[in-house]
Amino acid sequence: MKIIFITREGYNLSGARIRCCGFARELTRYGLETRVFSFADNLGASYGENEFRMGVAKKLKYNILAYKGLKSALGKDDVIFMQRLNYHSLTPFLIALFKKNKFVFDCDDWNIREDPRYYLGFYPSSKMEYLTRKIAKYSTACISASRFLEHYLGRFNKNTHYLPTGVDIEDFNPDKYPCRDDPAVVFSWIGTAYHREMGDNLKFMLDCFSSLAAKFDNIFLDTAGMGKYFQEFKSYAHGSRYKEKIRVRDWLSPAQIPAYLSGIDIGLLPLIQNTNFNQAKSPTKLFEYMAMAKPVVSSRIGEAKEVILDGVDGFLASTKDEFIEKMSLLVENAASRRQMGEMARQRIAGNYSLSCLGERLSGIIKGL
Repeated sequence: MKIIFITREGYNLSGARIRCCGFARELTRYGLETRVFSFADNLGASYGENEFRMGVAKKLKYNILAYKGLKSALGKDDVIFMQRLNYHSLTPFLIALFKKNKFVFDCDDWNIREDPRYYLGFYPSSKMEYLTRKIAKYSTACISASRFLEHYLGRFNKNTHYLPTGVDIEDFNPDKYPCRDDPAVVFSWIGTAYHREMGDNLKFMLDCFSSLAAKFDNIFLDTAGMGKYFQEFKSYAHGSRYKEKIRVRDWLSPAQIPAYLSGIDIGLLPLIQNTNFNQAKSPTKLFEYMAMAKPVVSSRIGEAKEVILDGVDGFLASTKDEFIEKMSLLVENAASRRQMGEMARQRIAGNYSLSCLGERLSGIIKGL
């Protein structure tokens, strides 16, 4: 039996890097043969923000190429692991349908309208929501990256399992890097900002930081990202009266992130919209911050509240004032930052490391 992971994304994004390549590597430790097929890395398809510019004809072309490349490589006992539902899903679905392979649907995002409805009880306002229901029901098993998605997919497939994105704690290991001996306190945000809501989250974060910068001389904000609304954030940050305390970097490659995180003190995860998208998202950077023994201040929305033990290994906040208050507590108390960071590392190692998740996924696959 072989497990074929199929993704449309490139290795730089967590869907391919962790939920395909990382999971595949871990499964080999349990005697399972694996392969990862990426439309981006194997076929040259655009991904991320560049995918928005791909037309239907090009997407169909990549599906035809993938179908030709994968159909003969799949044996009847092999398992197809489809990462997310999108244009690339046509290939794994058709192969599984014709060859009767077991089919695992892995979902770590909400790419459906925020308020999907069924007019007259059957006509969907969101075709993606309709297809998600159908794929979930068809699948041998569903894997959900958040509790929100576990509940949603579980309505259509009883064989639904919770498996967060997690992190490789060997790569993200603070012991590999020298300790900072610097009175400065550095807040950090890393990510992509393709949608306006993400830009609003960045502005919220900067407003919180600016409130503290008026009070503390020794704090700094370091950000790294990409996307249309991250570029807007650059302009917003440049216009800040505290712009000398703000660093805006371009996107960091996965290999650069552990070293980068060794130089910061506190991670930030601002989510100001209580939307399905924010509820469903499995926050990769949250796991990476915590694995590097950094406390995180996060909005009390979505998966973060399932991961962070408030006041123990990080802070959760419901309002702007609470966000600022908890950021301030960490600035004022270096010992608390260190203690929370150590607890954060322990929590990730025991519950959200790739080795833990790989063991659980192995059990799910073998149970098919």
